[in-house]
Amino acid sequence: MDEITQSRPKTEWYDKMLGQMDTRLMCLQNNKSEFLIDKLDERLLKYLYNNCLTFDWKNQLLLIALIGEVRNNDTQTIFTIISILHPRLKDIFRECNITSFSDFEPNVHVDKYLKGDICINSSNSMKKDLLSKYNSSEYYTKKWISENLPSGEQQYYNKFLLPPFSYYSREFSFTKLAIEQAQNTRKDETDAIVPHLSTIRAEANLRWNQMKRLRDAFHQQIRVIETDSISLPIEFSYAEPKRIGEVFYFRLWDKPSFVLNHQKDFSDIIIKQATQKKSTYSDENNAYFLEFIRAESIESDSAPEGLWFNELIEQNVLGKWVQNRPIEEHEKIFNFLSLWGYESDNGQKPYTFHSRHKGILTPSTFITLHKDKAEGLLIDVEPFYVACTFGLLAIDILTTTGARRNELLQISNTKECIEVKKKNNKLHYSYKAIPKGRDSLEEFYLSKQTMEHIQTVSRMLKAHYDADKIPSVLYREGRRHVFPTPLPYYFQYAGKALQGNALHSSIRFLLHGLLFERQNGKAVTVKAHLLRHAFATEAVQRQKMPIDIVAKMLHQKDLNVTGYYSAPTPTQIAESVSELHDVISSYVDIDDVYIRSPQELQKEFDAYAEKVGVFNKVLGGTCVTDYICPTKMQCLGCKAKIPEPDQEDELLEVIQLSKDMERRFKQMGLEVEVRKAKEMAKQAKIELKEIDLIKQYREERSYEPITKRNPFR
Repeated sequence: MDEITQSRPKTEWYDKMLGQMDTRLMCLQNNKSEFLIDKLDERLLKYLYNNCLTFDWKNQLLLIALIGEVRNNDTQTIFTIISILHPRLKDIFRECNITSFSDFEPNVHVDKYLKGDICINSSNSMKKDLLSKYNSSEYYTKKWISENLPSGEQQYYNKFLLPPFSYYSREFSFTKLAIEQAQNTRKDETDAIVPHLSTIRAEANLRWNQMKRLRDAFHQQIRVIETDSISLPIEFSYAEPKRIGEVFYFRLWDKPSFVLNHQKDFSDIIIKQATQKKSTYSDENNAYFLEFIRAESIESDSAPEGLWFNELIEQNVLGKWVQNRPIEEHEKIFNFLSLWGYESDNGQKPYTFHSRHKGILTPSTFITLHKDKAEGLLIDVEPFYVACTFGLLAIDILTTTGARRNELLQISNTKECIEVKKKNNKLHYSYKAIPKGRDSLEEFYLSKQTMEHIQTVSRMLKAHYDADKIPSVLYREGRRHVFPTPLPYYFQYAGKALQGNALHSSIRFLLHGLLFERQNGKAVTVKAHLLRHAFATEAVQRQKMPIDIVAKMLHQKDLNVTGYYSAPTPTQIAESVSELHDVISSYVDIDDVYIRSPQELQKEFDAYAEKVGVFNKVLGGTCVTDYICPTKMQCLGCKAKIPEPDQEDELLEVIQLSKDMERRFKQMGLEVEVRKAKEMAKQAKIELKEIDLIKQYREERSYEPITKRNPFR
């Protein structure tokens, strides 16, 4: 004990919690004599400090976090455990009138909670999570102490263990109900997304184009006023492309000019600072921003829509909105978020558009504080552009590869990660990442368009850092212990690698306003993992790929998991039943329908399929699988193919050919072949539609708005 007190942890959180957490527990070390608290992520310590210090189970939660760290659990896993245990223990202690942790008896008090005798509003999912996290935490903390500490020390630390609970999840019906409910919800959400994957990609590109036009016009006006020494504010406008058909009107401000033109809303001290350009209004602390005044339709009489994100500013949902609005407005904001499906899974207030990352999406402090003083909507351009750029790259990769979030965030500007191969005089691209549950790199194939998006991110980062190279930063997502070395990750900003919140908020911001609804009318929020489910479902149910192949594309070990991901949605089941009824009398014998295991399917498939080889030119695009052909050489509609606008003529020929085949097969009375010909034309038309969208946003990318200066009114 004397030796421990002479040496102390380095983290500032040790001093902050000294006297409130057990000192000896905070000095717990691993077998390398390293203080475990020094290795904990700041988010965990911050959560414990802000939420748990006044509760009797604070030391138990700290012990769980420390042992989670020494067991190499990623930060998000540890955070999930303590953020589930803490509020549930609060509820149980309150409902059972427990005043001391020594009076806590899980077999009595937790049992009451799980049976619904207390906290009657707790969902099956909340009960399942509490039981699983409680039992696993109790087991692993006890196991680590008994295996790693001398018997003399074990007695001291045993008092910080959770008391054992002698029931398991299988003994409660709510566990099965919670799992079934979660799976049904996810499949219903997938059902809403699957038909729109190409639309999601296209709309993301079109909106990024619009954001870039706004940013270009913004910087153009800054260059003009700095070159010509024009005083602010100034008004300017520009016309959007014909597809949008609107003219946008803006004011350009900086901080001093905004204060001096709204003097009735500021104190004399601030007005003086703005006049003299001192303190936060000095040249080095100054910043430009826009005020969106209005939109006007060019030809149509319909009301203009303006920028897609205008209502997010109007409703004040950007950032941590609780801090920006009085309590009486919280319900209004929450209702707006719920309307679009932006609800929190844990029952807490949803911060859908809070990136928790400096410089991404969240407006500056000045704009946040003073946006209500403006006539129009204040726009902090750069954080919006950064969010759109990261969101576009993420959406493109997620919808074309089915990659996981952490596989996405691993992409780095290194030769070990990005690979460029030349085949048939054409460049092809891929990246390598370590999938979930693996320890070695595996390959993910990319399109030329995806590489263009990566290059856009690269240019943005180099401009942001004012450097010729992307700097190396530490990886901060799950399993970070696997990536201890800083690398030049593409998903980084302001000196830090992105985490899940920044990625998801960027995706949601870019796609806001696209309405996807479940069959019960409830809005669906697009998430990275939902796009993965949609990719798998589309591949198996619509494109008829064997589960074995899809599992390889998704880099999954367990075929049962792939089966869950790719299970048919309610709409697909209904469509399949309808189609079955249409053709059953002509060629389907129900007695011949049977379910084959993936192994049997693969064995049969191997017998006649050929290995296509990655990057071959195929009908309407480029093949990007190096596995056995997933569609038996039927390339139309295959998810392992990237449509190419340059090969549009091939698809037009397919449609013409299908018409000839359909007419001839009808004359021959071959109804099944007629149906095949129609399906061929249908798939070709779907791909042509996606190619049209690709051509549209590529054309708009070269559109340069012509700005017009207007006198300030």
